[in-house]
Amino acid sequence: MKNVVLASTAVVVVILLVGFLAVMHPDEGGNPHSADWLDDNMKSSLETLKRVDKEGVLYEMDCDYDYYNNEAILELLKQYGVYDAGCSAFVTWNDNGDGVLTARNYDYRHTTPAGEYTGLNVAIHCSPEGKYRSIGIADAYWLDPVTGTFCAGVLDDGKTDISNLVLLPYICMDGLNEKGVSVSILKLDIKEGESAVHQTEAGKINIGHSVLMRYILDSCATIDEAVEMAKRYNIQGAMGMDFHIFVTDSTGASVVLEWRNNILKVTETNAVSNFYSGFDDADDYYKGGQLIENFVKLDNSVMTYHYGYGHGFHRFTGIVSALERYIDFTDPDYATKMTTRMTPEQAMRILSVAAQDPGTEATSMTQYSLIYDAKNLTAKVCLHQDYDIVYTITL
Repeated sequence: MKNVVLASTAVVVVILLVGFLAVMHPDEGGNPHSADWLDDNMKSSLETLKRVDKEGVLYEMDCDYDYYNNEAILELLKQYGVYDAGCSAFVTWNDNGDGVLTARNYDYRHTTPAGEYTGLNVAIHCSPEGKYRSIGIADAYWLDPVTGTFCAGVLDDGKTDISNLVLLPYICMDGLNEKGVSVSILKLDIKEGESAVHQTEAGKINIGHSVLMRYILDSCATIDEAVEMAKRYNIQGAMGMDFHIFVTDSTGASVVLEWRNNILKVTETNAVSNFYSGFDDADDYYKGGQLIENFVKLDNSVMTYHYGYGHGFHRFTGIVSALERYIDFTDPDYATKMTTRMTPEQAMRILSVAAQDPGTEATSMTQYSLIYDAKNLTAKVCLHQDYDIVYTITL
């Protein structure tokens, strides 16, 4: 297994967002980044962009500009919408039991304008003034999803305008901050007759799921703080789609934030996929006179999971089945919660079981598998199911 370490000064965060392309004014040397709304700090950050892998599927960039109070960025954010992401995630302790690992697959089938499968993710290092530093992964393809401009290898091709990469802090799919809080966004299927969250409580600011993730990474040191942060905003889905957010912290606590019928529900769970974690949505039925309950419970398991509405069941059951092998029976609380221990390599192996090849669903195709280490403040990343090469992003 080949390990590649990426040294940098910030944290990577990933969200999905629809931006729009800036007017292109070619620069001298490198890729053009001359939109008239870029300030000097934005330009300096864009110039830290560098390719990580040979194919140009993963890049790295520092975000050292003020993305909270810049009028141009705030104006662009008004255009945003969050896109599908069929993903899987779980949390565990490391093999020594002194550090938390959050494991996550990011699944989405992207194609180039020529129809070839592609990906374009950027590991970003964020260090907003007066807030926590973080690392995360952003899917740059969503900056122009209609034409597929941002595909593998274009960020250093000498011609593609990269001005809109300054939006990356707000299009994170997952991330980890210096306090050990990790977030991941996962797509939800909506039941017939229901609709995506659209909270409208008076006195609260309206934001999307991905913006909330940014706020959590920048400002929260615990799960409790993240939950309180979520309560302070109206969360609104985009383009009829809905999502939930998996949050973990350095204590080993883990919850999923879900908004159903415009009400926030917080559910403790150590694994999550693309159906509601806090609701039993599957239809129960009778077979041979016996009531069949459609929930996930493994034999001799200490955990019961809801069997929800939506896709991702096979990935979810594969993950929780694998987690059973790593239960830490020395933990006095193992009978009420499934405490597990494993190495990052073992966690990555579980992610490989849940990985997806490109299929008929848009949310197929695993773009990357990732392990956030809350103790060492690193992320280990494998691209497109190549588990022989591991890239390490450091805070």
